[in-house]
Amino acid sequence: MILTIAEGYLGEIGYRFMREHWACGFAYEAVSAVIEHCRSTLHLKRLSATIDNENVQSKKLIERLGFTLVAVLPESNLMGRVADVAYYSRMV
Repeated sequence: MILTIAEGYLGEIGYRFMREHWACGFAYEAVSAVIEHCRSTLHLKRLSATIDNENVQSKKLIERLGFTLVAVLPESNLMGRVADVAYYSRMV
C-alpha cells in the first residue's frame, strides 16, 4: 500500500501479512518491488513508514531496505490503538 502524502514527492508505505507468512521473505520481496514502483512509475522522492515500536521484525526489515529511524513517538495513534510508534524515512 502506498499513501501519497505530497503528490510527486512523499509517499507512505505500509504492509500487512498473515501470521503464517511471517519470516518467509515475502515482505522483503514485496516491499522492494513497491519501492521500485515508487521510484520508476510514481517518481516519488521520499518514502516514510510507521511501525509499532515493539514490532522488531518489521523494523529490521524496513532498515534492511534502506529506511532510517527518524523518531519514536510514545503513546501515538496506530490504526486506532495506542502504541509507541517508530517513524522511518528514506529517499527513493
